[in-house]
Amino acid sequence: MKFVFAFMLSMTLSGCTASDWIDAAGGIMQAQDKHEKDSRNKRIKAANKAAGY
Repeated sequence: MKFVFAFMLSMTLSGCTASDWIDAAGGIMQAQDKHEKDSRNKRIKAANKAAGY
């Protein structure tokens, strides 16, 4: 219960709305997905180069 109260208090005092928090979380998730995709592509290219393709 203390955690929920602290969370709600911090959201209220920060001035951010729920949609602001959702937008921020969405941006972080998109950046992480892009990073994972780029890393995967680099590994695939390195493997193809090592195999002689």
